Amino acid sequence: MSAETSKILVVSDTHGRVTRVRWLLRHETADALFFLGDGLYDLEQALTQERLQPPYPMYRVRGNCDIGYPDPAEGLAPFGGVLFFYTHGHLYNAKSSYEPLLEAGAARGADVVLFGHTHHQARVPAKPGAPALFNPGSLRDTGSYGVITVEDGACAFGWKRVPQDL
Repeated sequence: MSAETSKILVVSDTHGRVTRVRWLLRHETADALFFLGDGLYDLEQALTQERLQPPYPMYRVRGNCDIGYPDPAEGLAPFGGVLFFYTHGHLYNAKSSYEPLLEAGAARGADVVLFGHTHHQARVPAKPGAPALFNPGSLRDTGSYGVITVEDGACAFGWKRVPQDL
């Protein structure tokens, strides 16, 4: 990727599917990875098993099932001219409404809110005064993960799937 274009992987809700995380780390190239919780153990196991230290930054937060992990519940990360607010989503009742997530992102000046927890893919475009919202879906349930291309401060959002036999 050029200096103006970056590829970001977004992963959430792996819930024990270490083989899917391993596949993703082996087969996808990226400039950054956001891991949105409920599977920090899986991420650590995959990195250890593959003896990997990815050459890109990894932003990670804990989810409601990541008991005992010291990772924060949310974070802010500037990347490619875009400010990302990232969280698992459970603290914002993401299964009931996206409004608290949008408000939290706007309060932090974020351009994009990344979240998981619902196990469903979602994308809400940015509106004046409100950030875009993106959920990669569940790597465990459907094999879904997100891919964001950032170019000149603008984001293109998409989804991909790992092979279903993993």
